[in-house]
Amino acid sequence: MDNETPPIRIGLALGGGAVRGAAHIGVLEALDSAGLSPAIITGTSAGALVGGLYASGMSPTEIAKLAQTLRWARLVRPARTRKALFETSKLGLFLETAFGGADFEDLRLPFAAVACDLTTGREVVMRSGPVASAVLASAAIPGVFPPVERDDRLLVDGGLVNMVPAARAREMGADIVIAVDVSGPLPRRPPTTVLHILVAVSTLQPGGTDSLEQDADLVLAPEVDEYAFWELNRIPEFEDLGREAAEKALPVIHALVAAAEARRDWQRGT
Repeated sequence: MDNETPPIRIGLALGGGAVRGAAHIGVLEALDSAGLSPAIITGTSAGALVGGLYASGMSPTEIAKLAQTLRWARLVRPARTRKALFETSKLGLFLETAFGGADFEDLRLPFAAVACDLTTGREVVMRSGPVASAVLASAAIPGVFPPVERDDRLLVDGGLVNMVPAARAREMGADIVIAVDVSGPLPRRPPTTVLHILVAVSTLQPGGTDSLEQDADLVLAPEVDEYAFWELNRIPEFEDLGREAAEKALPVIHALVAAAEARRDWQRGT
């Protein structure tokens, strides 16, 4: 009989925030370096993209290199329909390639992506089927990108209902839940185009943040408020801010792990 005690399962909930989501890469780098790698990942919008890639087996360094190749002109183009400003066939192809056509069942770690059902307004938690379409749906900002048809539902950006899905990580079996909120306030530099305005508006009333302090054991909020949501050239800065926020919190995270281990041992009577 194997009496080896399993490690404490850290759940990481990564929130939406458009390009600000690159801060999640820095958070993952810091956690991995400290031996605190998450065992469960949940994500919304940009958090679903970064979290899904990590759950698929990509290292934070590999995700960062992929992020450096991103250019809006290569991912989206003006739409020819009235559903959105841009059509996302290129973005969908990029995601299919990045995930290698994987289903959730193929991922290295348990992962869930959150979207919003456009016809009911309810949260949809995706944990099966193609990962690429789930991430695309989770990031489909209304008005900017078209809704995604998936599993007989019409889905849009999960930030409308659950910006940082910490409770979902707990439901998936996490002993400790760390939430990363990069929605922040609006950028100090005002948006100047319809695209910028729609992206900014998508974070004005993020869903689920009121209960975030109760749903997570720790909430990290990298200081990204002065940066715009759409500036791909700022990705390295966002990564640094995420890394700094996580590194400052490492003593707290170690303490949370120690407390969870002590609680488990006490419950087992050891």
